[in-house]
Amino acid sequence: MTDHHIHIGQFNELYYDALEVFEAIEETGANYGIDEAHFSSTSSCRDDVELLKIEEETAYALSYSGKLKVRPYLWFVPSYADKNISVFSATRSFDYCGIKLHPAAQKWNFENPRHKKCMEEIFDWASQNKKPVLVHSGTIPDDLPARFSPFAIERPDSVLILAHSNPVKECAELVNTHKNIFCDTACIQKKNLEKLRSLVTDKEKILFGSDFPVTHYIATHSFERKYSLKEEYLLDCTIMP
Repeated sequence: MTDHHIHIGQFNELYYDALEVFEAIEETGANYGIDEAHFSSTSSCRDDVELLKIEEETAYALSYSGKLKVRPYLWFVPSYADKNISVFSATRSFDYCGIKLHPAAQKWNFENPRHKKCMEEIFDWASQNKKPVLVHSGTIPDDLPARFSPFAIERPDSVLILAHSNPVKECAELVNTHKNIFCDTACIQKKNLEKLRSLVTDKEKILFGSDFPVTHYIATHSFERKYSLKEEYLLDCTIMP
């Protein structure tokens, strides 16, 4: 089984070393059949993010020598579009499993021609390579699923994964209506997961995603729990589709 939603890198004041994250997943996730992890770097949230630095982190992460298979997402940010960095050129360095977008953290302005063109190219890339675009979904205007679903609907060979399945009803409707739209379980509450299961017709389109180790940060900093990385991932694995 694949965990479709893993992070490495800088998250607020903490730095999550990729090899330590993968080791924790391998040692605890094996009990739940987790043998593959798709990751992106939260260092992409930094205001001064540079593609070269993210590539260095990715190269280090891919040096992992354990049994867990690890594959990178490229977290694409609006500042790349502002610098005229094309997704087609940015993805040449590695065999990326997909593109990650976080419109709640980084504002994509579709009134800006560069942003609109870039988003078209991201979904063109996904269509041509038959790979997913993992988009943080939520309830604020910037990250509503309806902002990004049209790009996937226009390109049936692309795949859109609505991370967090939020809001549940809207995500379920899109998943049920379009063959190339999926959702994941990252950071979803149990009551919302139950609702999602009841609404989605094809349960295989609900993908397991943990959002680890952001979950560890939330547990230790927001709730002041004393969890190790392995203890937190063990808990994350209890929320499965």
